[in-house]
Amino acid sequence: MTTNDPAGDSAAPVDAARAKSFGAVAAAYEVGRPTFPVEALSWILGPGRGLQVLDLGAGTGKLAAVAAGLGHHVIAVDPSPEMLEVCRRRTGIDTMIGAAESIPLAHASVDAVIIGQAFHWFDHARALPEIARVLRPNGVLGLLWNNADTVVPWVRRIWQAVQGDGFGGSDRFEPLPILEQSNLFTMIEQARFRHWHDLDRGGLRQLAQSHSRVAVLKESRRDQVLEQIDLIYDHTARPPEPLRMPYLTDCFRAHPSEFANYRRTMDGPVAPHL
Repeated sequence: MTTNDPAGDSAAPVDAARAKSFGAVAAAYEVGRPTFPVEALSWILGPGRGLQVLDLGAGTGKLAAVAAGLGHHVIAVDPSPEMLEVCRRRTGIDTMIGAAESIPLAHASVDAVIIGQAFHWFDHARALPEIARVLRPNGVLGLLWNNADTVVPWVRRIWQAVQGDGFGGSDRFEPLPILEQSNLFTMIEQARFRHWHDLDRGGLRQLAQSHSRVAVLKESRRDQVLEQIDLIYDHTARPPEPLRMPYLTDCFRAHPSEFANYRRTMDGPVAPHL
């Protein structure tokens, strides 16, 4: 999921439809969307290996794969069977159907909860207590968003085509007020990392198709958007060189507060540390 698809705590029906649209475009999501910088996840998880990591709202497992590549034990949880079917093709990742508002794991069972491109879709009043519940006392919560660098003119034209009338200004989701108001996490730290995603003509088209605003359009309107995307590629790319889509990855990390740790011990038994 993506910050180009923001959603508030009280989503309108169209937002609910968009939130459920990703399963139908799992293949496009896998090809068109970028991975996450290794440096970003290392900043969140630290330099060690062997952590029990929950990738929540894991989608096709792009972020989970980076965590597994760093030597961690990863559980990917997502409500979409179609997304998890793609994720299961990756090595070193366990998968479970589940939602952020009802995480299918025991109390204090993971060292880290990482969330890439998904936190803005959660019901935060229900999800944050669940996240704090499954984290161990010294655990870490990491939020990551890949944001296309729309300062680049051709990138801006792509997002104008994808977002249509909704384009304009900054639509990057701001998690700080939500985390601070919950009282469940310590002071939040922030970092930003730059990276690129190489796309051919078909890949750029699939990137557009993977976005919820496009996925929920009527077929005729969706075809018009994809034609615009093709034209942008034809006027920008220099085959056989790939089109390098620039991204800025915004990262946030926080640890459970003393209140969250106390609440967890009152709520139920703690899972053993494996």
